Amino acid sequence: MSPAPSLAKVRQIIESEQRPIGDRAEALVAEIRRKHAGLEKALLFYGSSLRAGEASGKMLDFYVLVESYRDVHGFGLKQLGSFLAPPSVHYCEAVGPDGERLRSKYSIVSLSAFRRRARGAAFESMLWARFAQPTLLICEDESLRDDLLDTLAHASHHFLTETAPLMRGETEPNAIWERGLMESYKTELRPEDATGRSKQIVAKHADRYAALSTATFLAGETGGHIHLPDVGPIRRNLCRLRWFGRRVVGKPMGAFRVLKAFFTFDAGLDYVLEKIKSHSGAEIEVSDHARKYPLLHAPVLAWRLFRKGAFR
Repeated sequence: MSPAPSLAKVRQIIESEQRPIGDRAEALVAEIRRKHAGLEKALLFYGSSLRAGEASGKMLDFYVLVESYRDVHGFGLKQLGSFLAPPSVHYCEAVGPDGERLRSKYSIVSLSAFRRRARGAAFESMLWARFAQPTLLICEDESLRDDLLDTLAHASHHFLTETAPLMRGETEPNAIWERGLMESYKTELRPEDATGRSKQIVAKHADRYAALSTATFLAGETGGHIHLPDVGPIRRNLCRLRWFGRRVVGKPMGAFRVLKAFFTFDAGLDYVLEKIKSHSGAEIEVSDHARKYPLLHAPVLAWRLFRKGAFR
């Protein structure tokens, strides 16, 4: 089956999901734009705060797409770190429409890196698995918006076609997503149980994920199930090998990004440690010297957190 018809249907579904992001998200977007003097080309609102809704009180997650890391970071370690292992993670606060304190964690990545990686060129699943999930675009440039909608469609399509060889026969549409998200979470340093978390995410938007599976594998739809052909042992084992390779590569890359976050995340070391504790229960004591020079202490702190079980 040619990917063109299924990609077009996937894009239609993703485009139909687009809606206003809400007053609280708008307030944070305005602050991010102010903070970076309009260097952003587009923003993407995603993650648990989008799934939970505005009333959840959660920190909001965004990706901020820029033309060049140098424009944002200048020359130096931050620019190099963003190029080698995007994204760089930042923090901001804003006052909401009712005077409440709003918080955001946002990641900066170049447009070219986002397009390439989210469309499936990256071996790591981090970007294409993340943006196969619900995402709202904030972009006034219609041409760029169309391009980013295409990118999100490619992310979903690549995610499903990279997962499907692991399964075969009559399959519930959402089982493909649960399997793929589980495989993806296993490649990252995450405190959550990969199986339970993947099921929870898919259940939140079950109709959406089923529609995307049906659109991608339209030729094999039978009675509410997706018929996945047996691709044979060679292709199936190659797919298993790729996911194994992602686990091998993903864990060290995740550790590198944790180290990088110690000196790029604007909220400070205590905030990073607080978030790690809330997710995993792992807690360590840090000295005033470590707070003042987090980069210098980052390798030791990361090792201590690993020993405490902060990352699985």
